[in-house]
Amino acid sequence: MSERVTDYVTPIVEIAASLFARKGYHGTSMRDIGREVGVHAGSLYVHIQSKEDLLEAIVHSIMERSERDMEEILAAGGTATEQLRQVAARDLKLIGENKEFATVFFHEWRQLSEPRQQAVIASRDRWETGLRSIITQGIEAGEFREADPRIAGIALTSILNWAYVWYSPDGSLTTDELADRFAELLIEGLRAH
Repeated sequence: MSERVTDYVTPIVEIAASLFARKGYHGTSMRDIGREVGVHAGSLYVHIQSKEDLLEAIVHSIMERSERDMEEILAAGGTATEQLRQVAARDLKLIGENKEFATVFFHEWRQLSEPRQQAVIASRDRWETGLRSIITQGIEAGEFREADPRIAGIALTSILNWAYVWYSPDGSLTTDELADRFAELLIEGLRAH
């Protein structure tokens, strides 16, 4: 199950994520990061090579966790309905528990250099392939009606990916409850009658 990505990153990366989420990648200087860390900006280069490396570490932490979640869901098997519920639950939990990292991921990944962007795109494509395979499995098993797996996948992904904007842990629903409701909306739209 998803855990906080900050369990696996350095305090410098965590501080950079907070600043990038509030001020944007280009709006945050190395001096800003250094001040928050409590060192001179030049001293940061003992620990990192560039500001882009910090951005890549933030983006990669979300990508890696999301892709690992999908791999675990696919490996566990089960019905397509059960797997879609797991996708929604894990994705919302990942975003809800790592809101600053998710904000940076969704807003700033295109600030990475071309080769680093390609790694993000490849990871996204693998995740989306997993999601489409679940939907296809559901169609083939008769759980879901005939539908375009790509469009159905885009619908669920679009719902989930905006959670970083509106989700609040102080809200009336937990991430699991929200995930269940979102999955139910999609599943009802796909269900074979």
